[in-house]
Amino acid sequence: MSGEMIRTMFTVALYVYWAAVIVIVVSQNRGPVQSLAWIITLVFLPGIGIPIYILAGRDWSAITPKRKWYRRLLEIQVPYMRAYYSRYADFTNAVKDDNVGLPSHRVMQAIETDNLGAVPLPATGVTVYTSGAEYFPALIEDISRAQRYIHMQYFIWGRDELTKQVCDALAERLKAGVEVRILNDFLGNIGNKKDQLRALEALGAQHASDVNQLSKLNYRNHRKITVIDGEIGHTSGMNISQEYVDGGDRFPSWRDTALRFTGPAAVELHKLFAFRWYEVLQESLFAPAYFPAHAKAPSAKAIPVQVVAQGVSDYWGSATRAHQIAISGAAERVWLQSPYWVPTEALLESVVNAALAGVDVRLMMTGWPDKILAFRAAHTFWEPLIEAGGHVHLYTAGFFHAKSIVVDGKMSAIGTMNLDVRSLQLNQELMVWMYDERLARQQEDIFRADLVHCEEVTLEQIESWSPLIRFGDSVARLASSLM
Repeated sequence: MSGEMIRTMFTVALYVYWAAVIVIVVSQNRGPVQSLAWIITLVFLPGIGIPIYILAGRDWSAITPKRKWYRRLLEIQVPYMRAYYSRYADFTNAVKDDNVGLPSHRVMQAIETDNLGAVPLPATGVTVYTSGAEYFPALIEDISRAQRYIHMQYFIWGRDELTKQVCDALAERLKAGVEVRILNDFLGNIGNKKDQLRALEALGAQHASDVNQLSKLNYRNHRKITVIDGEIGHTSGMNISQEYVDGGDRFPSWRDTALRFTGPAAVELHKLFAFRWYEVLQESLFAPAYFPAHAKAPSAKAIPVQVVAQGVSDYWGSATRAHQIAISGAAERVWLQSPYWVPTEALLESVVNAALAGVDVRLMMTGWPDKILAFRAAHTFWEPLIEAGGHVHLYTAGFFHAKSIVVDGKMSAIGTMNLDVRSLQLNQELMVWMYDERLARQQEDIFRADLVHCEEVTLEQIESWSPLIRFGDSVARLASSLM
């Protein structure tokens, strides 16, 4: 084969590659800037661009619905959950009717409209914890009382004093015949010792790693879930590790928020666990054994609870969208807590618009960072919020890891979603919305108590930073989607 023919074939192949890149990227209908960035990267730096695109650029919301396992799961899950929701239709409809015309009604509707979305369900009890020291004993106590099954899903499962206590409680229940299933994020636990978990497996527990495909390593399962007998649900910002109790070796203390709720609403956490479990092991947990046997008429004191979840495969990004809708509808105040503040453009616009409209917008985040790059990126998002009339509070007593929102003292949410691009667009996350004024006021009281340990950021401080510092912050912001 002559050199001229080789050059011709190479040129043709290059043109075909360029055309394919343009067609694939343009067809995904991303924003113009993002699309152009991918086209330039893939055209001029294919050796680097192709691996990056495979890890971070594919449109999983279009890919996942075409997968056979996903279609099979929907055939099982959707009718099963619809039948479950129908048991509590009177309660759900009454809650919606009571909130017509309010921001809470729009949040409810947006969450439910997602094809995998939840409806407001009754919780017979809700408890909020503000430290690992008070939360984990309650979790272990619930585990020790399990009668049928325990399902646990955590981003990180360490190997320390706390994990020993949890594993000892699980081991005792396994010996009593209780089913135990544990799902952990693959990358989040890749460096952790597994001997305690293997000991549980030897007793009959099932343990699996989630999101362990090379093509999805950029998209973590950041959820924290424990479901016991379909009657008790736990979620929080806390993973299973001693660091979440005392701050570990890095921090003098650890401030976090956890949520325990009971009753029919707890099944929503089981639904999320079952979805991930099916993708990993193709075992369906949508069966009567994992749901409460009989519908009980909710009492007048039942609390309306709605769980919203999202991941990179979800088209609507409902957890992020619920935040935006709630913030946009606020009339008096929106108080946010998150360790990080690297918002999407839409979320930033929501809080800025609210602040400009006179709403008391307050963001509380950690002033003792664990990720310097994320902290530096946050600097660039403080100024527009403060200039619009909002407030930024840095928690300085230790590491701050709570994820919550409270709107107008009427509705609130607690969960796993940080206010950064990774949580808002890439990770598997969840938030639990509670349409109850007592709980909302409790969240505001918690926020006020945390303010005692905070320093407020001022425009004068920001303006005092040197051009070099500001440039470094801007560079950190460019890398925000990879944090």
